[in-house]
Amino acid sequence: MRSIIVGVGNPLLGDDAIGLEIARQLRNMGYNAKEAIAGGIELAEMIAGYDFAIIVDAFHGIGIKEISIDEYNESVANHDISFPSAYKILSRYIKMPEVKIIGIGIKKIEVGEQLSSQVEMAIPAAIEIVKKIMEDKNAP
Repeated sequence: MRSIIVGVGNPLLGDDAIGLEIARQLRNMGYNAKEAIAGGIELAEMIAGYDFAIIVDAFHGIGIKEISIDEYNESVANHDISFPSAYKILSRYIKMPEVKIIGIGIKKIEVGEQLSSQVEMAIPAAIEIVKKIMEDKNAP
């Protein structure tokens, strides 16, 4: 099974970069993990052709939760079409993977290159969730 993990975020917007950090750590553990500072079509194109994909991104809220494709509104690339729309459009023409979206709750987005200590504390739990999903899917 061809699988990919994509961490989404903006490295200049503090806690919004949580997906990028989780992708980096998972890549260092040997997973096929990439970072995306994009949304909509570009994100959908990154996962096209895979059998399974996990997207990790920040959401305004508390905790770690799975988000459905239809509920997912990435916080960057507002000039682009939304990921749910791009995914549906591309699926008409090419093979699109089964997707799980893991949201990491953040309180606010501020300009800066540091994650808050509260969001940093969520990293180990989020990584374990992603690893468990990959294990359940028998995805390398």
